[in-house]
Amino acid sequence: MKTLFKLSTIVLMSLLAFNVSAQELPKLGIEAGINLSNSSWDADPMDKKARVGFQIGITADYAITDEWHLQSGLSFTTKGAKVEGRTTDGDMMFDGKITVNQSYLQLPIYGAYKIEVVPGTKIVFNAGPYLAYGVGGQTKVSGDIAIFDEIATGDGNVDTYGTDGFLKRFDFGLGAGVGAEFGNIVATIRYELGLVNIGQDGLDYKNRNAALTLGYRF
Repeated sequence: MKTLFKLSTIVLMSLLAFNVSAQELPKLGIEAGINLSNSSWDADPMDKKARVGFQIGITADYAITDEWHLQSGLSFTTKGAKVEGRTTDGDMMFDGKITVNQSYLQLPIYGAYKIEVVPGTKIVFNAGPYLAYGVGGQTKVSGDIAIFDEIATGDGNVDTYGTDGFLKRFDFGLGAGVGAEFGNIVATIRYELGLVNIGQDGLDYKNRNAALTLGYRF
């Protein structure tokens, strides 16, 4: 996590220095929204479903030209996935639901192109990489477990990350979105594609996330 903080500081300070040298400060803002996340986890024959989460953070927008901008920031965002149904492995059977909860600090570095459609209103297209570090989250397991003729019913939580977890903390991927600026108000729809397999012990797990955010630039 220290690495992500250092990188965030370097990126934001570099952008600040760039804009100061151009005698134009970056526009800072706040942003919040909802996430609809999933993963590449192949849980067949169980059904995989999306998980609803949220994000909130600070943003920085700095103009290279009137049309081209660089956008960054730091956000707290929640992602995850759900699987439910029945699966068997030899003499063991599981019938229930698994909900994976992941909390991240996330740093995007996006290039943006803005088109003014009417005075004060712009359409914005952005894309670029993101870095994220898992800061917490628990995975909930509930349902029936049968081993031979013995059946147990219940639920419990395990850490998503850490010594007993099954996911790695660091994530890297690409994001792309389209939005609109109405003066200082910004609305964006974005999709994020995780490129790193963060699963451990042979698990194939890459993040997938769609987000709808609303922000305000000062």
